Formats: sequence, structure tokens, C-alpha cells
Amino acid sequence: MPFKSFETATIEVDGNVSSLIVVHSAPLMRMGIASALRLFAGLNGRTVHQGGSLAEVSGAIREAGRGAILIADVSTWTALEKDATGLRDHVRETPIAVALVACADESAHRLLQLRGVSGVVNPECEARELELAISEIADGKTYFKHENRLAPTSGMAKLSSRQVEILELMTRGLLNKQIAWELGVTEGTVKSHVSAILEKLGCDRRTQAIAAFLQSLGVGTSASTPRQLNA
Repeated sequence: MPFKSFETATIEVDGNVSSLIVVHSAPLMRMGIASALRLFAGLNGRTVHQGGSLAEVSGAIREAGRGAILIADVSTWTALEKDATGLRDHVRETPIAVALVACADESAHRLLQLRGVSGVVNPECEARELELAISEIADGKTYFKHENRLAPTSGMAKLSSRQVEILELMTRGLLNKQIAWELGVTEGTVKSHVSAILEKLGCDRRTQAIAAFLQSLGVGTSASTPRQLNA
């Protein structure tokens, strides 16, 4: 899709932000985020690029420079982590800050920070919180508010940071050998961690562990389902 054909809206953003890119698979959520961004005051005019998938905003990402912020849902972040076309490298090397709109538990927050995500915003937050998150990230800080975290998914809190990282790579479809290469460890080390992950999560198969990880990110969580937040 040509760059000029993206749905755009002129908004005001902080001088530290060069551009904003909003990617969300749900059109109403995407429009809501853009509408919230338009409420920001006392800032310089910029254009926010919108799309329903990573492919739709690839041009905007490639043209983005330092100071850009990518606001995305979990599926977009997962696609970015799997990307083999150079987009992921561009985001990391530019660098472009990544903020996720997600309901994630504490274990997932640890992983997201480890993987370079700058912040997580609850999809049910007020516009003011989104503004605060963008402001913090624009200043080079991270935004992981304790009160926005879901209570730890059963078993996930028992995993070490390395095990959470391996579980995320499993979610991307990587085999033990590929995970070992990605992390610079032996395949035997990965196998040991995978066995420990399955035991701690009470799972018999990798697919069950992957489902538990996705639940920790809030994937599939209904907005109508009560969520217990950490105190």
C-alpha cells in the first residue's frame, strides 16, 4: 500500500516526538487511540499514521526517524518480532520507541521490557493516561504502571526472566535449536528451560504453555470479563 494512502490525522505532539504510528487490528480501537491523541494540548502539529497491520504501515516505519513512537497491539508487536524484511532492525537501530496497548500481567511486563518495549497502556485507560505514557516515552523513559498489570497468570510468576524470554520465542514458533541460536546458548540449556517451563506452568505440551503466555498478555481477554489487578 502506498505511503500516501494511509489514513492520517493531524494532531499535536511533543517536540521530542518526530512522528506517531498507530497500528491496531480493531478499527474502532485504532480510531479511538487517534481521537485520544488529538486531545493532546500545547504541542506542535504532526501527522499520525494509522493501519490495521504491520504491512499497512511498513512505509511509515521505514521513513520514521529517531523520536518516532509506534503504538501497537500485541499481534503487531509479535509480527514485528518475527519480521525478516528489516523492519525490526530499523525499529531497533533508529531507534523507534514501541508502546503496546494491552492487558498484560507482571511476567509479561518483564518480558516486554527485556525485548525493548518502552511502555504498556491498558486499552481501557483514559485519554489522559495515554498522553502521560507518550510524554514519558518521548522523554526517553519507560511506562509500566504497577496498577495497570493484571494479577500474575497461574504459574507465570514462577518463571525466571530467561524462561519467560524462551517462552515468548516458543510463541513465535521457534524450535529449541533456533531459540538456542537466538539467545547464544546451547540447545541442551534451552531443553532444560523448556522442561522447567512446562513443569512450573503445569503443562504437558508446548502449545499449552504458549496459550498460558498469550493469556498473560491479555490476548483473548474479554473486556466484559472482570480482571483482577495487582494492589
